[in-house]
Amino acid sequence: MKQKWIKYGVVTLAASSLLLQNGLLPAAPVAAAAAPVSISNQIVKLSASSYLNIREAHFLMQEKGKVLAFSVAITNNGSSEINLIDYWLRVKTKSGKTFKTTLTEGDKTKTTVAPKTTQYITYYTVVDNQTTINDLSFEVVKWDFSQANYERRLGVIKYPANTTDRIAAFQGSVMLYNSNKIKGAIKQSFITKDANSAYLTINFLLENVGQQAVDLSKMNFFVQTDSFSVYNVDASGLDQVSIQPKERKIVTLHATVPLVVAGKPLSFVVALNDEASKVTLPSGVFNLPSVKPAAAVEFGQKRAVYMDGTPINTQVGTVLLTQGTDKNQVEFNFTLNNIGTTSIANPSLDYFLMTPSGISYPLTYTKEENSTLLPNIEKVISLTGDIPTTVKPETGQLVVKTTATDKAKSYIIGNYKMQKSTPQVGGLNSAFKYNDYSVKLVSIQRSPIEDNDMLVANLAITNQTQITKQVPALGGYFLVNGVKVGTEQKIVGLDDAVTIAPGASYNAIVYAQIPYTTAIDTITFVSTETIQDKAGKTLYQFSGQKLSDIPTKSTDASYDIMSIGKRSSIKIARTAIFTGDSKDTFYAELEAINNENRAALVAKLGAYIVDKNGIVVPVQFAEIKDKLSPTGKALVSAWAPVSKQFDKTAYQLIVGQALSNSTGGSTGTSTGETPSDGGGTTDTSSILVNPVSYSLNNQNTVPTKSDFTDIQFAGFNLTLHHIIASLNVSGQFSVEGLKMAMDYSLAKDTQYELITGDHKLMFEFVNKDNRQVTYTKQFGLLTAGTNEELLKEGESAPLEFTIADTAIQSKINQYQNYTLNIYDVFQNSKLLVASRDLQWFSVSN
Repeated sequence: MKQKWIKYGVVTLAASSLLLQNGLLPAAPVAAAAAPVSISNQIVKLSASSYLNIREAHFLMQEKGKVLAFSVAITNNGSSEINLIDYWLRVKTKSGKTFKTTLTEGDKTKTTVAPKTTQYITYYTVVDNQTTINDLSFEVVKWDFSQANYERRLGVIKYPANTTDRIAAFQGSVMLYNSNKIKGAIKQSFITKDANSAYLTINFLLENVGQQAVDLSKMNFFVQTDSFSVYNVDASGLDQVSIQPKERKIVTLHATVPLVVAGKPLSFVVALNDEASKVTLPSGVFNLPSVKPAAAVEFGQKRAVYMDGTPINTQVGTVLLTQGTDKNQVEFNFTLNNIGTTSIANPSLDYFLMTPSGISYPLTYTKEENSTLLPNIEKVISLTGDIPTTVKPETGQLVVKTTATDKAKSYIIGNYKMQKSTPQVGGLNSAFKYNDYSVKLVSIQRSPIEDNDMLVANLAITNQTQITKQVPALGGYFLVNGVKVGTEQKIVGLDDAVTIAPGASYNAIVYAQIPYTTAIDTITFVSTETIQDKAGKTLYQFSGQKLSDIPTKSTDASYDIMSIGKRSSIKIARTAIFTGDSKDTFYAELEAINNENRAALVAKLGAYIVDKNGIVVPVQFAEIKDKLSPTGKALVSAWAPVSKQFDKTAYQLIVGQALSNSTGGSTGTSTGETPSDGGGTTDTSSILVNPVSYSLNNQNTVPTKSDFTDIQFAGFNLTLHHIIASLNVSGQFSVEGLKMAMDYSLAKDTQYELITGDHKLMFEFVNKDNRQVTYTKQFGLLTAGTNEELLKEGESAPLEFTIADTAIQSKINQYQNYTLNIYDVFQNSKLLVASRDLQWFSVSN
């Protein structure tokens, strides 16, 4: 009885040794002869069918002292459960010191190990500062009341000599983290510094190799020296972040360490708080690669850094120095290129020009709200700032930092050496100062016109004063592969304005015509100040760049025209290929919305389609004669005749604002003058400005309906009821042809103020016997052509028409079923919009 009381009396003590279940594979019951010596492949048998091993053990210095956390695995290969109350562990050193172990709060409820399973438990203990990992041994003890001290030692696991608990840099290891399996590895590590501190950036790969999602917001990280100095790692970016099973994430973490620590051996600790005991339990310790503070990136070189777990190539551009009386202005670009596979939010960064003496001057740029870094699309940041006249920017460095927030400190992500450009020379998206203006080259694009191609330089001219200024007299010309093209051109305004407000920008273009066969390797745009009857004065040379890519949009995204006086949004409503006899017709309906505050003509549009073989076909737009009210909407028809050889399986629709090319590109219009671009059918020799690309195929975006209710086409809605087909008989016996009768409802879509394009509606009767006799009847919708009737709008209106054919009875073998097809006819091509099988002499439902 005394033995029984003692056994139950120690339950409270033994509860600190219970083992926590987890699904990780246990160590092999018999160590292979060739296996490396480690703590995890040493086992102690609990019975003939069960054993215990230590999975991992790590130190982390904290407020309680030097804390040792270790995980124990018990594997039960037997057929009955193991009672964990019978076992516990004792931590000792080689010198005989014994440390009290404590079970984590979450493991105290585990009392058994089920058959054929492995359970894990995590202990911690506070050791003295002199204890090393190789000093440790773990005694496995079982209660045995037949012994004098009521215990029997089952075995000892010793931490192997000359081994470490740290994972080598860039190597992976599976950690137990809050009853889950997480694999971790150092992906990248580098140090930057300033005059006060060193900034450690760690990109850590996490992979959920367990079966449940893991909340990463509770994960803690530390940097620890060999002497167990510990520095907090900022993981604020993991708030509300979880990782799903089989998912991998790279997390970017930062730590600030003293300058004397930079370059010394460091370890990276992954840990979890045991909130009940106020102890932080290390789950994994990873050696950081030995790095010294990174030197500034050489000019012209790219540096890859991780942002939000995504690799980003960064590079600084040449500096344009504008000299002033009491200060100079620097302007240059910083490029971010997402070389990963997923888009990320545009990072919030701060930029500084740091002199050799360590003085920093802030740089400014236009921040884009809610913008993203898309894969393989460069984001160019235009930086400007003022520096003393005594500072030479080419001797300084660009310092790039993360922006500090309430939750996170600011960290340096890179230092970049700078180089001053040759006077008045830059590249795409650079700018130069001209009197009171900043002139920036936004893009150089190439687009086809009727017989040749057009080069278009898009400029943004910004008034940098506090007063309204006139549009400056500027111009320019192109160099293709170093050869001048044409003559100097004056700028052509895109905005309906003759002045520029303070701080505002005026958008203009310079264009030139080239043969479509011209191959372009490099293109240079030379900006000039125009002088009456003389050659212009060269102001700036935007040299050595490639042609700008045409932005790609999804078909449901709008194309916005931002020119002042013509602001509008264009969206594709429908595209289709209409079938013709010798040629087909590409057809598109575009919704145009007037975004001006007054009634205005929709900006003139231009477009072309190009297939994957490079065949280019200009697109025409139907005329818009009337102005749209503010926020008013028009449905605009566009079309292009295409040959049967045009590859319709995959092609691009390129749409842009069109400006009339009245001069053929030899000279521009007067400064500030905008060419006519109001309503009217597009001239295929128009200049295409700010184009975008849509990927299309030959699929009709409004599929053929199988009933005659709500047939939508060309801005109309058509419904047919009570359809009956019969022979057209005069007198008692004279058959003169086919007669069709029905009720119809036809209405324009009320969301549109204007609908352009002269569409027709065709009825096609096809008898369903072996002879397939076919009859058609065509109606006009907006205007009636020769031998056409006008189908007027109406609700449940009767419609009857006949098709004369006195030989109809000899052409029809069976009067049973027929197919009635409804076609949208445009530009002598047709598109099937509805089709249904019906019965002769019977009224359809």
